[in-house]
Amino acid sequence: MRRLLQSDFIRFCIVGSLGFFINFAILTLLYKVFHSPLFISQIIAAEIALFSNFMFHHHWTYKANHVRKTLSKLIVQFHLTTWFAVIGSALIVSAGVHVLHLHYFPSLVLASGTALLWNFGWSKFVIWRQHTPHEITAESEETTK
Repeated sequence: MRRLLQSDFIRFCIVGSLGFFINFAILTLLYKVFHSPLFISQIIAAEIALFSNFMFHHHWTYKANHVRKTLSKLIVQFHLTTWFAVIGSALIVSAGVHVLHLHYFPSLVLASGTALLWNFGWSKFVIWRQHTPHEITAESEETTK
């Protein structure tokens, strides 16, 4: 089990699952309890869930990566790369409910599954990209010149 939890993708999926349930709970609250429009409810729910995901990714999923970026730069990059997923999920959930006449839960599952690989790729290979010792040494040499 310990070896499995060392995989970035497994940790990413665990955090994503938590984010999914946060998204679903907030979506339900906004859409079903407060009767907000579905599209707006999903955008707000996704934003809150993604902020939670960011915090868990930064402090757990990619904690061991040697990232040479400030927290504010990481947040901005994460938000910019996941904005596509936020809008896409709102469109998919809305289309699932209003066009395909699905319940919003399976629509959210479809939206989340669609965003999974997009978000993982950007998170692992761009935002929290681990620098090799050679890259860190080369960067240090360039800044001292």
